[in-house]
Amino acid sequence: MKKIIAIAVLSTLTAPAFAGTVDMTGFYAGVTLGTGNASFTAPVGSTVLVDNPKTKPVYGVVGGYRYNQNLAVELAYTGASYFNTTTAAGLKYLSKQIVFAVTAVGTYPINDSFSVYGKLGVARASSENNAVAEQNTTRIGATYGVGAEYKFTPNIAARLGVDRYAVTATIPTVLPATQQNSNATTVNAGLVYSF
Repeated sequence: MKKIIAIAVLSTLTAPAFAGTVDMTGFYAGVTLGTGNASFTAPVGSTVLVDNPKTKPVYGVVGGYRYNQNLAVELAYTGASYFNTTTAAGLKYLSKQIVFAVTAVGTYPINDSFSVYGKLGVARASSENNAVAEQNTTRIGATYGVGAEYKFTPNIAARLGVDRYAVTATIPTVLPATQQNSNATTVNAGLVYSF
């Protein structure tokens, strides 16, 4: 009888520890939705107008590998910013900047469900527009970001983050074509699934 009581007590004491043990390593993937904004301007002496909307949505996908609860490597493919160009004749063109980023992600758990993170890495930004003579440009630069993550379950989490990218573009219809650099800031929310 004493053995049975001892086993029951031991089981009661150790059950919460086993129940709270979650494997924090492995692959994960997710989707993001937010807004992005950069600051492109019309070249001096040109007759075009450039508008940088702050509310146009950007979409993205992320994937990575988590080495432990504090360190992961992440890939991201996402929109970063848009701008509109209007010519003197009233023609309108849309330019968009897209980035592919590789970052190291450092995470600090506040508790079992909530954590904050920071990201640092490199991104390749590309820009394209819908002008007849479409001009595509690319730029490679540093990227960084911060955010927070909340786990609904051990496998499903929600994110809210802010990221900064080095972007570039050529202004449609302006000749000679001149590459213009800027920095895009994205604010996004997302869902992540850990495998």
